[in-house]
Amino acid sequence: MKWIYYLIVIKKKHIMKNILKLSLLFMVFAISTLSSCDKDCDRPDVGIYEFVLPFELSPAQDVFHIGDTITISCFLENPIYERKTKNEYQLDDFKFYLTTSIYDMDTSIIDFKYFEHFELLIDNNYWHNIFRFSNGESDLLSQFIFKDNEYSINYKLIPKKKGHFLLFQGSDINYRGGKQVFALQCRNTEIDAKVYMNKRGDNNFQLINEAKNSYYKDWSPHKERYLDTGGYCFKVVD
Repeated sequence: MKWIYYLIVIKKKHIMKNILKLSLLFMVFAISTLSSCDKDCDRPDVGIYEFVLPFELSPAQDVFHIGDTITISCFLENPIYERKTKNEYQLDDFKFYLTTSIYDMDTSIIDFKYFEHFELLIDNNYWHNIFRFSNGESDLLSQFIFKDNEYSINYKLIPKKKGHFLLFQGSDINYRGGKQVFALQCRNTEIDAKVYMNKRGDNNFQLINEAKNSYYKDWSPHKERYLDTGGYCFKVVD
């Protein structure tokens, strides 16, 4: 019977050895994961995450005619790229709170945005609202649809007035998004998003020099802001 006893002892030792190996592997994995997270969290610029929303405006041209159709869209699959850490994170059903502003650069009023110079075509499945300010200005507020692990939004604009226009497609997640969180988010951080229009291209930035309101001709130092908020300049003719 002794051989049975020794066999049981040997099996127990073998099992304990395997458990110890698995425990060590788990500890190494946990330490590695925490180290990776801590590495990003120790960065001084992580205070606000800046996720990238790649929008497209098409056709990408500088001159449109009254009655033309301009399409603005974004189709984005999880995980989402964050430009400070250069990592991708899973964001499930986040509310990015999009705001589309179109500035009329030919009026004498500085920073006058009036969305009604354009007809809006958008599917009712997308939440949207034209917000009108007390001074007569207006913006388009809209929201992505999140379905099958993908974010999407798509709408069309039809110009109704001639002139030089400056379009911004921004995200208000940091302003109106509330306390949304995601896995691996560092403590004491906030969330923002930057819109890259047409791969963060120049998007006819030089047209600000043709604006009748000279205020916009001084915008050259603000090009980074223009590029981070989906800036696009164009003019509308008959």
